[in-house]
Amino acid sequence: MAEKDKTIGTSSGRTTVNEGSPLEYLASLASKGDEECFVALCNRLKTKLFRTAKGVLGNEALALDAVSEAVFRAFKGIKRLRQAEYVETWFVRIVLNVANDFYRRQKHEVVMETVPEGIHYDNHSELEFTQMISALQPELREIISLKYYSGYTLHEISGILNIPEGTVKSRLNRALNLLRLEVLNE
Repeated sequence: MAEKDKTIGTSSGRTTVNEGSPLEYLASLASKGDEECFVALCNRLKTKLFRTAKGVLGNEALALDAVSEAVFRAFKGIKRLRQAEYVETWFVRIVLNVANDFYRRQKHEVVMETVPEGIHYDNHSELEFTQMISALQPELREIISLKYYSGYTLHEISGILNIPEGTVKSRLNRALNLLRLEVLNE
């Protein structure tokens, strides 16, 4: 049974391939030094990467910085990617690591304002909920971010974090219960 051909566009033209997914193909070329394919790969993943970082950090500006740093780290390390089919998992893991680094650094900074400049909340519930999520333990925050901000399934989260699916379910349940308690206490 022949595999279906896929067409991938780049600025230099269109390339037809008959292997794996477009992400796999882009990753395999990027890992061989094709910068254009790396950019295309980043463009395909940018929304999920941003949502993941924002879910962990709770701040758009920090999330953009974290994604930027993660893209830089990924660019430096793309040649070490062993299996192209896991490129999305690999990239999300880098974003999670960078976001957690930013979060740890942020905890040590003195906060001058609660609400960042230029952001106006008509309803304080979004700000309060973001603060509740950021108060969770890092492993619970990661799962909330991957599930509700980035839209990954429990199975996909299990693969990204390299933990059993049952552990993902129990952490998600614990995080949701903690958030419920916070909401009820207010």
